[in-house]
Amino acid sequence: MKTSSPRTRFWPSLFLLLPLILAACGGSPNGANGSGQTLHVLIGINTTYPTQQKQWMQQINNDFHKATGATVVFDTYNGSNEEQTKLQSAVVSGSGPDIFSLGTTFVPTAQATKGFTVLSDDDWKLVGGKDRFFKQQLTMSGSSPDQLIAVPWVMRPFAMVYNTELFQKAGITAPPKTWTEFVDDAKKTTNSSKGIYGAEVDPSDSFDPWKIWWTFVEQMGSNFLSKDSKTAQMNTPEAVKAVQFWFDWVTTHKIADPNSMTWKAADAVSAFSNGKVGMQIMVTPTVTPTLQKSTVAGKYAFAPMPTIPYGMQQRPANGVPAATIVSGDMLAVADYSPVKDLAFKFINLVTDDQHQLAWTKTFGDLPANVAAANSLASKDAQTAAFIQAEQGATPTPFAGIWGPLEVSLAGVSSKLANEVATNHYSPSHVKPLLDQANQQIQSQIH
Repeated sequence: MKTSSPRTRFWPSLFLLLPLILAACGGSPNGANGSGQTLHVLIGINTTYPTQQKQWMQQINNDFHKATGATVVFDTYNGSNEEQTKLQSAVVSGSGPDIFSLGTTFVPTAQATKGFTVLSDDDWKLVGGKDRFFKQQLTMSGSSPDQLIAVPWVMRPFAMVYNTELFQKAGITAPPKTWTEFVDDAKKTTNSSKGIYGAEVDPSDSFDPWKIWWTFVEQMGSNFLSKDSKTAQMNTPEAVKAVQFWFDWVTTHKIADPNSMTWKAADAVSAFSNGKVGMQIMVTPTVTPTLQKSTVAGKYAFAPMPTIPYGMQQRPANGVPAATIVSGDMLAVADYSPVKDLAFKFINLVTDDQHQLAWTKTFGDLPANVAAANSLASKDAQTAAFIQAEQGATPTPFAGIWGPLEVSLAGVSSKLANEVATNHYSPSHVKPLLDQANQQIQSQIH
């Protein structure tokens, strides 16, 4: 389970492709009896719930030992750089963890190493079957339906959270369905004299800007990469419009705090938690524990983000109702593992209904298990909003260049934020910066 602010639990940030062109080392499967054997599992450190994570590890080890006779040994990493290093070392040496936890957009890079087991139909049966999981999550399990290497573990669909008290005072009866309605509602809930703004931006965050712009661009019918992933398209008219629209929240519409140019995701969460923001977009269920302990406890609700572009009554014919990226954590089995049967049994265990529900209760991530998630949604409207968003989940391109692309767009956001902060911003500056970023990424596409 990867660590970050409640808003950026999704891990899209692999900055470099692993420079590996290696043949995987084959492993021999074991029988059903795992007595005396050891399974090594690599997951991310959870700095938010460190004690609970240790308890979870112990409980899973107990449950797995009871079921198989084998012992689970957990190894951890803290951040994508350490994850990359450990993965690279393991594939190079042909030894290391049997199972790796991977963020959804890390899967393409991991697959490029050729160091992970491509799951057969029989393997899928061992982990519970494809039908156990949300089909949207499976879109990031591998490069094609017959080249899947990763099993969905937990998911973090993104949605919007809004302040129900501010909505009520403004006479707003329902969350916005279009970005035009979003701006209108944000204006109604803005009271700058009291430091309250209807929306928020966090342009200094490493992750949020590209995800937000990508959402706008998809809904307008474009993408940052061509369908074959060979051409960068970060400077299209739709991309320019997306970036300009976001910064318009501060410069034109006045619905976001002008002092937020240095904000990161945690700052935006803090502002919403303190009742200073009417609507915050691009949040995951993991924000809930923070909100429950804040001044807006009992005064917030979740809803899917709008899916109709600003200034439009409907999406263009080629527009995608991208309510969220496909987001979460996956489990992949190393090809060199000598205990693949045990690895599949472990994945089956941690993705079954019982263990998925227990995970959500403790850590906030939603189950990737359909039955478990629907069970939660039937009892809780807040969860139901995220499940609804998941129905519109759209995968990012399955391309290793995506990590560098994110970094490049983060740089664009940072530069424009600095211009706004120093009163040097002009919408005309967006296109040249995107041109530069696009050229940079194109030069790295092979």
